[in-house]
Amino acid sequence: MISVLLEAIGVIFWLIGAQGRLLISRIAALLVFDLFRIRRKLVLRNLERAFGAHASLSVKKNIGRVSLSNFVLTSIEFFCARWIFKKFKFEFKNEEVIERALSQGRGLYAMVIHSGNFEMLAYAFSMRFGRIYAPVKPVGRGAVAQWVQRNRAAHGLFEVVNEDRAGKSRSGRLTDALKQNQTVGFMVDQRRKKGLLVPYFGELAWTNSGLFYLWKAQPAPIIPITIKRTGLWSQCIIIHDEFELLGVGDLKFKEFVLENTKRMNQRVEALVAANPEEYFWMHDRWKK
Repeated sequence: MISVLLEAIGVIFWLIGAQGRLLISRIAALLVFDLFRIRRKLVLRNLERAFGAHASLSVKKNIGRVSLSNFVLTSIEFFCARWIFKKFKFEFKNEEVIERALSQGRGLYAMVIHSGNFEMLAYAFSMRFGRIYAPVKPVGRGAVAQWVQRNRAAHGLFEVVNEDRAGKSRSGRLTDALKQNQTVGFMVDQRRKKGLLVPYFGELAWTNSGLFYLWKAQPAPIIPITIKRTGLWSQCIIIHDEFELLGVGDLKFKEFVLENTKRMNQRVEALVAANPEEYFWMHDRWKK
């Protein structure tokens, strides 16, 4: 029943068209950010951390509002992904970086952040370079989680949840994917209490360091990838230069993970600063 309801919502969002979806996202942002002010203080506090005196309060408010609108639009588009994703035009920048990494036959790690339509990024990437395997927590429970999982798999993103399957752990299934020259996607800007407390925009934040634990078990190129909306029906996939690891043969294991987690946050800061209006500022990375 829940799956049928979710499909019906998707049909409605598909039928209202691109302009309708954009209008809904903008109205929702105005209501949430300006009228009801839900998590507005948190958003502005996060933007203050990131930009400080480099941006006025009015600029920060606008970034927060537009960011929320983009996130709502991303969510709406996921509901009707099966109908609209294939209609988008995707421009790839620096795709030779991916081709060069995959030519090594070791797979690759995609370093991804909560910016732009990251669900559409998975679709576009998988259509060009092959499926993606991502360590994730299920979205919701029961039928909702299953619906999300099916829809992600339909556009090339395969969830690898934290459970044993066929006698293999999550990390074991991820290393298997790399050995088959596939891509493992890591959302690296999430707060993780079991991670490391390292600087992020000048303040200590709990950071997911799992990428480097897995890299030690199965080395492969690490490539940061972002997506930017360029029009009503167009997106740009930006493939950045390979992430350079520090102390591969010199540092002890814990030092290797710590130093590269710090370096990763610095890279994330640069990615966020390049497109702040599509970053998800409602997430509290600095929660104590």
